[in-house]
Amino acid sequence: MLLKNWMTHDALWYAEAAKTVGMATASPMNLKVCRTLGRIECRRLMQAAGAASPGNMDEYRELFEFGKQVFVPDFMKFQIEYPADDMQIFHVFDCFAHRGMEKAGLIADYECGIFERIEGWLDAMGLTYNRSPDLSRCLKFKGEECRVTLKFDFY
Repeated sequence: MLLKNWMTHDALWYAEAAKTVGMATASPMNLKVCRTLGRIECRRLMQAAGAASPGNMDEYRELFEFGKQVFVPDFMKFQIEYPADDMQIFHVFDCFAHRGMEKAGLIADYECGIFERIEGWLDAMGLTYNRSPDLSRCLKFKGEECRVTLKFDFY
């Protein structure tokens, strides 16, 4: 319930900020906050778990899955694949952010904060990676499948 309430607060704040200052200002603010939050929460998680930066995919997967259990609410509908020893693929089926931005009438200008938060986790872990595709606009809004690939360089 705590996660659900926090995410409701986040959505209400975002909608109010967008209404007050416009999406051109609110969206970059949201991305920055999401990335910073991801860094902070992952550092805290690593410290609490006594975890070091992952040196390979097995270590990363273990730490990521632990973070997912702690920080990701059960109403998120997605699947994660690990098809190679340097790759993670997210398939988001039902996105609460997409639904919320659509409901607020802001989806056309929404930039994905969810993966920005995940990239904050990767920053905290000290990982080098590439993400695809471009998320400067919501993939679901563009009529595309929300499928995001992370390719890591552990070596």
